[in-house]
Amino acid sequence: MHQRRYTKLTAISAAVLAALAATGCSGAAPSSTPSAACDSPGVSAHEIRIGLVYPDGGTIGAALQAARSGVDARLGVANAAGGINGRKIVYDWQSDDANTVGNDNAVRSLVESSKVFALFEASLNGDGGADYLRSHQIPAVGLPIENVWADPAYTNMFSYPSLVTGGPVSDVLGRYARAQGGNRAVIVRTDAPADQGFTSPLEQSLGTAQIPATTVAYNAALMTPAQFVDRLRETSADVLVLDLGPADIPAIVAAAKAAGIHFKAIIGITGYSAETLQKYGASVAGLTSFSTLMPFEANLPAQRTYMAAAAKYAPELRTPSQDVAYGTYIAADILVQGLKAAGGCPTRVAFINALRGLRNYDADGMLAGKVDFTKTKQTINCLIFMRVNGTGTSFDIVPEVGSSETRWCGDSS
Repeated sequence: MHQRRYTKLTAISAAVLAALAATGCSGAAPSSTPSAACDSPGVSAHEIRIGLVYPDGGTIGAALQAARSGVDARLGVANAAGGINGRKIVYDWQSDDANTVGNDNAVRSLVESSKVFALFEASLNGDGGADYLRSHQIPAVGLPIENVWADPAYTNMFSYPSLVTGGPVSDVLGRYARAQGGNRAVIVRTDAPADQGFTSPLEQSLGTAQIPATTVAYNAALMTPAQFVDRLRETSADVLVLDLGPADIPAIVAAAKAAGIHFKAIIGITGYSAETLQKYGASVAGLTSFSTLMPFEANLPAQRTYMAAAAKYAPELRTPSQDVAYGTYIAADILVQGLKAAGGCPTRVAFINALRGLRNYDADGMLAGKVDFTKTKQTINCLIFMRVNGTGTSFDIVPEVGSSETRWCGDSS
């Protein structure tokens, strides 16, 4: 189970992955005047205390270690601007030891012993304490790396859309493939029966755009990429979609090019990295990755604010552009905006209701699409596509056909 979840975690950059539109991520500084004490748990005249849960140790813990840095960066920005109505945001943290029982124990301890106002989770086991949080109507915000964050039954839990959470996907992927001239797709997935990856939503998106898809299984332990690509030739597909890990995708793309197999579009759920370019170069020209997060090639003001905050408040973070820290920073902004909207004397119910009334949130452009929190079931309607250039030296953001718009959005109806 952990291996399956870790595989999904590595795809956050491709899949994956909530604020007042008027204030945004870096928004205007709230009043720094200390507020009167409130009787809400975790709220005093000078502080709002939240609980942070993530796995500290092991393989999963190592993969999620940067999440705490993302939280520190966003809270650092908020506190430097005066906090929330003069209150500094602080946190207590506990490890859930990468299991559901540990998550439930950590959540209960932070709520009952530390008396936190709300929870922030960067865990693959948030379902462990989810029922407890829901039954007590305790707000929770988290990194969208498991299904509970997309479950409409948990109206007290907030995040942004991500393929990892299993949410529905509009026809946006199919629209992109169609715009490249594609008519028929082949989806390559792992042959492990316990992990079907993201094949189902990918196939659904292609089908909605009238692009039929064939599915082919790949096992790197049984054949080389050069041996496997002959199977791709037999499909007569002109769109190649790769639902595999980051090591397999560029290897298969390079092997297909070496074998003279041409595709009008090559789309991988992973592969967007400097390592891909350094190792494969022009042999993976045309490989397209996608994300619900705006890539740093866009160089948005909000991204520059994030990079500066990471350097100042999370100096231990060696690669701020990595998706765990970046995605957690955005998720932490959802928490900050909920606190802003909850009023001068915030309550848990006010926090939940305020966020559930929030529409058109895109983290100052750092999300591919706008989130409507009035809807408890989120559809992935917009994506950003990044394609390796012809010389294999960089990823270029692919704009909509005939437009300068970098977001590709589909029909989510």
